[in-house]
Amino acid sequence: MNENMTNQHESIIFKGKGIFTSGNCRVESQFILQRQFSHTLFLIQEEDSAKTFSNQFNNSDLWSLFGQLEDGRPISANQLMIAKIGGSEEFAELSPLTGVVIGRSNSSPLMEAQYPLVGMFDGKFSIKDSGWTIEVLESDQNAIIAEHRSKAWRVPLEGLTLRLLTTQKTLDEYHEKAREIMLLLSLAKGNGVTSHRQIANWGPQGMIEVWRQTTGDEIGPGPIIPSFRLGEFLKQALPVWNQWKSDKKSDARLAITYINLSATGYLDTRLFQIGQAWEFLATSWMPKGKLNGLESNLRTRIKSSYREWKKDNPGADSKGLWGGRVTFPFKWPIAKRQMESLADSRRVALSKIGLDLEVLKKARDSVAHTGKMINQMHLNRNDTYELLAAAQFGLQLVLIAELGYSGLVNTSNEGWKTVVPIEKFFKEVDVSHNKANAADAKKPRG
Repeated sequence: MNENMTNQHESIIFKGKGIFTSGNCRVESQFILQRQFSHTLFLIQEEDSAKTFSNQFNNSDLWSLFGQLEDGRPISANQLMIAKIGGSEEFAELSPLTGVVIGRSNSSPLMEAQYPLVGMFDGKFSIKDSGWTIEVLESDQNAIIAEHRSKAWRVPLEGLTLRLLTTQKTLDEYHEKAREIMLLLSLAKGNGVTSHRQIANWGPQGMIEVWRQTTGDEIGPGPIIPSFRLGEFLKQALPVWNQWKSDKKSDARLAITYINLSATGYLDTRLFQIGQAWEFLATSWMPKGKLNGLESNLRTRIKSSYREWKKDNPGADSKGLWGGRVTFPFKWPIAKRQMESLADSRRVALSKIGLDLEVLKKARDSVAHTGKMINQMHLNRNDTYELLAAAQFGLQLVLIAELGYSGLVNTSNEGWKTVVPIEKFFKEVDVSHNKANAADAKKPRG
């Protein structure tokens, strides 16, 4: 570890000297680089010898830096924004809008890349996937302490480290692989897993470290995959993920984000978020649902009545708004069947996880239209939390089953945490129906 670096990664401090430029302005100055959690600042002290420094700053201009740290490593940053000038502490503060690069890259084959993981504190493993070695291992700090601090402070902190090794891959390809793995870990951990520091290693040819804040550090509802099964999960999920088209990956990414976002904030909003996730994923992945005979007949009669009314009142509803509204209630049966089909496609039994889509829909609609839960739902606080947890868990189940996972999952039983096979939440196979089909298949064909 470097001498001028603090011993805990939620706070890192370097000192250096460099040239700041913006247009025709050029200022050479010493600076302090400070990283607090995932927030980075350059601090420039305004000593008497550098009074002209603050005078040249224009708050609307963006600056760049090229310099050297005290340990000899080069450092560069583009798009530095003025955050503060002057004050009692006599520091000018600059915040990077993109990232900070420490070290120098080269064209030699990349040996490995490491990604200190924000939001992941347990679950070490090592697997192979399509020529990649994927490891999650201990960092040089205590992950257990980091987890306690993260929970106590309610801020995302670094815990374990993701390490990738392969051959003949570019740094961009390393980053893309890391993003895929972190997204799948976010699903498995039920918590946003990301990295705000990326470290590329060329061996004797040197290394670079990039500080760039990424999305995906939401505090989620909790893990669905046990920590000791994360390697098994990725072994099964990555080959399936690699076969998905980009649209399906985008849908899954958005659903995972919604699941994790639904773990914090007002309870009403959280129910709205998880309800939206169920609806858009079902709409994206499943064929459009259909009305049954009675529903279709009623809809036809209503539309016929509207047309007759329109003949009698030709000047009314010129834009057809009322005509659309009278048939709007029929959208829900279609949407509900799509969500049921989404669960059925992976044999997830909604009854086994205690999810009532009708109740979830009423909660979602109430929040969407009034901003709060309706009293007529007759749900106490515990019932509402159970509804939220069932909706979160159910969508997690659908996603990991769609990714081909067939191992153990975390759940609770009468208030106790436990681990069970995922099949416990699947629909029972109709053995008698299967036997009948097998018997029919053996009958001679005339």
